Amino acid sequence: MTERLYYNDASLTEFTARVVERLNVGGRPAVVLDRTCFYPTGGGQPHDVGTIGGAAVVDVFTREEDAAVVHVLAEEVDGNEVVCHVDWARRFDHMQHHTGQHILTRAFEQIAGAHTVGFHLGDESVTIDLDVPAVPPEVAEQVEEFANRIVWEDRPVLVQLIPPDEAEGVRVRLMPDHLLTAGLRVIDIVGFDRTACGGTHVTRTGQIGIIKIIRLEKRGAETRVEFRCGGRALRDYHEKHDILSRLAADLTCSHREVGEALNRLRADLKATQRALKTATAQLIAYEVEHLLARATRRGEVRVVKAAFEGRDMGDLRTLAGRLVEAPNVVALLGTAGEKAQVILACSADLPYDLNVALQQALALLGGARGGGRPDFAQGGGVAASADQINAVLEAAERVLFAEP
Repeated sequence: MTERLYYNDASLTEFTARVVERLNVGGRPAVVLDRTCFYPTGGGQPHDVGTIGGAAVVDVFTREEDAAVVHVLAEEVDGNEVVCHVDWARRFDHMQHHTGQHILTRAFEQIAGAHTVGFHLGDESVTIDLDVPAVPPEVAEQVEEFANRIVWEDRPVLVQLIPPDEAEGVRVRLMPDHLLTAGLRVIDIVGFDRTACGGTHVTRTGQIGIIKIIRLEKRGAETRVEFRCGGRALRDYHEKHDILSRLAADLTCSHREVGEALNRLRADLKATQRALKTATAQLIAYEVEHLLARATRRGEVRVVKAAFEGRDMGDLRTLAGRLVEAPNVVALLGTAGEKAQVILACSADLPYDLNVALQQALALLGGARGGGRPDFAQGGGVAASADQINAVLEAAERVLFAEP
């Protein structure tokens, strides 16, 4: 079994080790060392990265059958004695977040009576899952303030090994079948929390810097809490402060007035949209009258045929619907562009099957597809010019009126 150096000193990032086994994992070379400071994926915490003998470490995991730590490498490594380096920036980020998780978990227990049932520490997202369906925002704020008081008190974080049968008062999510240490490993945030854990942690809570809850998400009977600690919390602040500063500059207001300014813009936008909707309806009413006046006659049927350039499809569907509200009308409309569209519509009193006409006419546009009801069909989706759209509309007209 591999000796795990990080159990005793999580800040150790450079060490020498002996290669005791070479193997292949998923087509990549891998080694087992007699001792390691590389943390293997487990307990919600991802593996460390770094180098072994100059080769990049791309994965680290514990082999189930013998608890050996397997290091997957980007390339083969020479020699039996190797110098190893753990990426400190990633390690310290994990130390901050794993210890921060312990504090946040205990704070939710004390303030909200909510217990952690899941933990995930990813490159982007860090979350805990609570066994309650909802956490009010004001309660989450109290938890956050309490957790940060523990951070700023700079309490010692101790590692203890105790007999498993003396674990009363220790938070144990799942007692392991086999211990990798000479006792149950307990992380003791002095005077606040004792949790059984095999992860890497800071030595004092002040090293966490800050704990910031980012988001609360209801997930069935549970609540997912996304948070940031230390360096990630600072980067998150930088990003959001930059966004807020640019918004304030664009809105010519202070940071505190951005929300109020956005509310005014939202109200102005709604008023503008209502006015536009009214104006569009009036314009379409005029356009319907104009197009019907110019319609060609096929016996008792009036045929409206029009091709547009880049016309909004919502407007075009509305126009077609309004045209065929009148009796004995066939509307053949289309819009040219990168994703051209054709609409065929007819009055409810006419017997045509526009799907048949649409499919035959769309054959002029290679790759175009469409369908719909007998009295309203639409298709397209390929690039086409106004001349091509006109040709499609003319073809549809010939099919409808049985012309060769």
